[in-house]
Amino acid sequence: MRKIYFVTNRNPNQKLKPTGFGRTFNPDGMACLRFGSAHKKGSKIIVKTAVEKLKENAAGTAEDQQAGRYGSLQVFSELQESMRDDKCDTLVFVHGYNNSFRDGLRSGFKLAENFADMNILVFSWPSDGSMSPWLSYASDRHDASASGPALARGLLKLTDYLCDVSHKADCGQRVHLLAHSMGAYVLRHSLQYYRGQSARLLQVLDQIILVAADEDSDAFEHEHKLKSLPQLGNKVSVYFNRQDQAMAISDLTKGNPERLGKEGLQLPFKVPAKVCQIDCSRIVSGLVEHDYYRQNKQVIADLQAVLSGEDAAEIENRHYQPDQHRFILKKPG
Repeated sequence: MRKIYFVTNRNPNQKLKPTGFGRTFNPDGMACLRFGSAHKKGSKIIVKTAVEKLKENAAGTAEDQQAGRYGSLQVFSELQESMRDDKCDTLVFVHGYNNSFRDGLRSGFKLAENFADMNILVFSWPSDGSMSPWLSYASDRHDASASGPALARGLLKLTDYLCDVSHKADCGQRVHLLAHSMGAYVLRHSLQYYRGQSARLLQVLDQIILVAADEDSDAFEHEHKLKSLPQLGNKVSVYFNRQDQAMAISDLTKGNPERLGKEGLQLPFKVPAKVCQIDCSRIVSGLVEHDYYRQNKQVIADLQAVLSGEDAAEIENRHYQPDQHRFILKKPG
């Protein structure tokens, strides 16, 4: 029975042990986090919220010590045990817009299926999950920016936990992050909060992956956007698709600048060497062409190679385009 984990700043449907979360922020605060796990029984998703006992939480924050219910230590310790015993990495996933809590979990389970040797930790922010995605876009964009501090708090908790792990208990595995669509906008505001809380940015992540990022194409040129993001990880991979219709909607109807997830980097030669961009336009198909990170087999294979640490120039079915400083995914054979 495959288990995935979650952390969310959504409103719980019950106070103590919620089995689901809604479309609004946690009433205790927009950056207030709840942790837990989920597994599937047939097509049904079973949610279990992690609850910590006070005596187990002495190393937590004052808020956690008072409430004794947020479960970060329980989830992190389970992940550490799995990483140590099963020799598997952990992937933090930030979903995009128009996702309910269970939509985010379903994407998490799909990632667990595609990357069977990975633990999956879903960060679920209060996207509306509306039946009318175009109408919910503006609301989701506001909630995405407001959720940045919550994601940052989760990363800071993870950083504190990793710093407290003794050398003997170090599992030797890696933590990665994948942000899809508007999840990259959450990540931008998370980075800004993180920078404000820390004297320096600790490199706690290995691979940072942005797929179909609903973010400005000049994001890596400005400190108030994503310029500092490479400091958080060893490598940053940016996947984009010039036919992405969701990005076209964002660009045309909302007055946004050119999108990173549709055009790639605006100035590809003015980013750190650790930033790599991958053009998926030739091999992605479909009506919207936005969810290729979990639907297209070739993109999945490329992501698997990236997460395994393979050198960018050695990954199969990539062609380097020097004048644009990008790799183009091409069909095999």
